[in-house]
Amino acid sequence: MHIIGFAVPNVAVRFSVARQLHHHIALPIVKLRGYQSSIHTLFSSESSNDGCGSLEVEVPNIIQSRGKDTTYEEPQFSRNVEQEAKKFVIVRRNRQSMAFRNGSQLIFSRAIESTFEKVILTDDSTTNNEIKKLYTGSFVGVIINGKSGKNNTKRKSSYGKGSKKKLQEKNEVESECKHHVIGNESEGDLIGLSNDAKLIGFGVYNPNSMYRVRILCHQLSHPYLFQQVEEITKRKKSSDENAIDALKLIVESKLEDAIRARTLMNVPSMQTDTYRLFNGEGDGLSGIAIDILGGCVAVIMSSAVWCETYKHHILEVVENVLKENHPQYKEKKNFQVIWRNTPSRLKQDGLIIKESSEIKTSDSEHSTPVLIQENGIKYTVYPFDESSQKTGFYCDQRENRNWLSSLCKNKRVLDLCCYNGGFALNAIVNGYASSCTGVDSSPIAISNAIENSKLNEVCSEGSNRQIEFVQNDIAHFMNDAMKQSLEYDVIILDPPKLAPTVSGLDRAARKYHSLNRDACKLINSKEGGLLLSCTCSGAMTQKDGGQFFLETVKSAALAAGRQIILLKTNGAASCHTQCPSSFPAGAYLTASLFYVSPTINNSIRKTEDIKE
Repeated sequence: MHIIGFAVPNVAVRFSVARQLHHHIALPIVKLRGYQSSIHTLFSSESSNDGCGSLEVEVPNIIQSRGKDTTYEEPQFSRNVEQEAKKFVIVRRNRQSMAFRNGSQLIFSRAIESTFEKVILTDDSTTNNEIKKLYTGSFVGVIINGKSGKNNTKRKSSYGKGSKKKLQEKNEVESECKHHVIGNESEGDLIGLSNDAKLIGFGVYNPNSMYRVRILCHQLSHPYLFQQVEEITKRKKSSDENAIDALKLIVESKLEDAIRARTLMNVPSMQTDTYRLFNGEGDGLSGIAIDILGGCVAVIMSSAVWCETYKHHILEVVENVLKENHPQYKEKKNFQVIWRNTPSRLKQDGLIIKESSEIKTSDSEHSTPVLIQENGIKYTVYPFDESSQKTGFYCDQRENRNWLSSLCKNKRVLDLCCYNGGFALNAIVNGYASSCTGVDSSPIAISNAIENSKLNEVCSEGSNRQIEFVQNDIAHFMNDAMKQSLEYDVIILDPPKLAPTVSGLDRAARKYHSLNRDACKLINSKEGGLLLSCTCSGAMTQKDGGQFFLETVKSAALAAGRQIILLKTNGAASCHTQCPSSFPAGAYLTASLFYVSPTINNSIRKTEDIKE
């Protein structure tokens, strides 16, 4: 058996900011070679217990968000044992698990066959049945069982084809995933490992998430890092110290890799100091995103429970790497690191975040502005304000804003869902558009957009280049514009996520259809024009390989009585890295540029002018 990587789990545990989290972390196991020797290695007591004792670790204020209180459901059973920190997840060997063996970071619930751990019982009254499952945040080894594994048989579904009983399916999966507790070597045969079972990685386990294991270090993709982590786990220190040191090394290594990748892309640059430094699965750590704002603030966005569990260790690593190793920031004494999270994503991961009156941030800190620059355009953002969207700025459209601006010279531009004015400002400042109108339903967004136009010295009056921002629902604005016979040469339609999940696709498609139909109607009827239609819904982007969204826009154009030609389709900016083989949902943004033809009765050559 060969070790190939590292990961972390998610058990339901209730605690608040005022309490401390007790969690158990497991040591990775080294080179297992065959069934008999594997059992001996897994369950023998050769490793030293010096400094180990119980694995319960107190991590003060382990989950704390600005103005938030984080809670878990705590399992109700005693655990009167000492452990040697050997915890494992066994994955079925089948066609579906091929991705995990080839480097995928996410292991789904139905792929798990069983979990097990080796413990030293200190009380004869403690039975295996009392230890029902692994704890949230446990550092686990991931084993792909062999073809001859004891439990590796094809399962038959207990309900009919196409059944939508998701809750029933979830409960059945939970019951099928058995947890074994082994107290001595003679009990090793209970696990059912075969001769060709392989340890493919280590990570974090979460029984409450669809992603049961998030692999943090895989031997195939990071062999040298794996060797370093393996050496750490062999040290004669307490298992919690080893595991946390291993996690910190993994985060540090992958963050430094991300920095090198951005540097090769010339980010940051003289024109841009705001970008995505770390992009979750794309950079090898599922659940973490980091945006750099203005070259002086790093905003960490957490969307997984393991990130919240190890929040303080992640913060420590990010601060050290950026302030000590990054060539652009190590000389900046005022560089700040902010922690934010995504409650909706954390809820899917089994974590409920509720408002708390205990921790509040002052209004003055909320209103602290940060001056940033992208493509030479200046913006004021408020990353300390929790009401701001995401990390405070959408840098995923940076490259799209830049190249589209080159097509806007002397054009009338309409920026729908303009937020802080990104497309409009690029068009007017860099693209020399004759006029720009930005529309958004948020009064705060419009206020910020107006502030940004003043910051870039773009006057709304007394200039050949005019820009205005209007607070309105974009559907209402387009209806009013049609009544006034207003037309535009370039229209950007960049609505918020309309399809958060696949189940909302049909409703979202109808909304995309109506918005694109009305946008096509506003395109210059005599000369035609350009429509940049965007979707940030991963479900829409990935449906039928992206063809579903294009068909939706095509149908909308036909409903508007206009013909369209697809000119270009882009995704997110290159700093939003992707790992499509292991996480295709990373491709969430589609920005498609269409040429919209003039109306039929305004063709270049009228029918009566055509000579026989």
